[in-house]
Amino acid sequence: MSTTASASLDLDGVALAYDLAVPAGTVDAPLIVLLPGMGDLRSAYRHLVPLLVAEGFRVATLDLPGHGDSGISPTPVGQAQIARAAAALVERLGGPAIVVGHSFTPDSALLATQLAPGSTVGAVAIAPWATTPRVSALMRAVTSLVTHSPLLWSLFYRSLHKAPPADLGAHRRRIVAALRRPHGTDALVAMGTGATKDAIDARGSQTAPVAVVMGSADPDFPDPAAEAQVYADATRGEVTMIEGAGHYPHAERPAETAAAVLALARRVGWPVARA
Repeated sequence: MSTTASASLDLDGVALAYDLAVPAGTVDAPLIVLLPGMGDLRSAYRHLVPLLVAEGFRVATLDLPGHGDSGISPTPVGQAQIARAAAALVERLGGPAIVVGHSFTPDSALLATQLAPGSTVGAVAIAPWATTPRVSALMRAVTSLVTHSPLLWSLFYRSLHKAPPADLGAHRRRIVAALRRPHGTDALVAMGTGATKDAIDARGSQTAPVAVVMGSADPDFPDPAAEAQVYADATRGEVTMIEGAGHYPHAERPAETAAAVLALARRVGWPVARA
C-alpha cells in the first residue's frame, strides 16, 4: 500500500505541479525524482512509479515548466531551469535522492546532482541524446510545425513507441489537452529548437553515479546502442539496453526500467530487496 499526494513548488514565480507517492508507514525513505521529457506529463511514469514504491522508495513526479499542470514559464524552458526545479524539489522533500531524466532532461538530472551534491546521489538517463544531429532547413520547418500543433505532436509521440502500453491513447489525450491551453505549446516549441539545451556541459563534470537506459528499438536514433554508449562514456555511466522498447521504455517496459533504476540505487548504497 502507498499514499499519493499532489502539491506545487514555486520556482522563479512559476508554480510547478508534482505528485509524491510514499510507501505505507514510511516518511523518510530515499527519494526518486522522475523528470518527463519534452512535451510530456508527469503521468508518463504512471507504470514505473508503483514498481519503485513497492521497493520502499518515495517517488516524486514533476510536470516541467510550461507542461501539464505546471505554470507557463515567462522565459524559454531549458535544461538548467529544469535541473534547478529538481534540486529545489529534493530540498523540499528531503534526500538522499536519485534524479531520473528522459530524452530532453537527462542532462538536467546530471546537473541536479551537481547543484545539490549532498542530497542528490545519482542520475538515470533514459533515452538520452548523446550526439547533436545535423538538421536540415526542411527538418527544422517540420519540427516547428509539429511542436506548434498539439495533434501533430500527439501523433509523433505515438510513433516513438514500439511496445505501446494499453493506456497510451488516454495519456496522449491528456497531453493534447495540456498543450491546448493558452501558451501551452510555448515550452515545447522552445525545446524543439534545441536552443535551450543548456546543461550539456554537465556531462563532463559528472561525479555521481549514472545509469543509462535505452530501448533497443528507439526510432529517434540510427543506432540506439551506440547513442547510449556515447552518453555513458561521457558520464562514466553504465548502460542497460531494453529489448524491443522504443523511446519510452519507462512506459513500454516498466519492469525492466525499474530494474535499471534499482541497480543504480544499489550502487549508491540504498537497501534494495529485488535481486
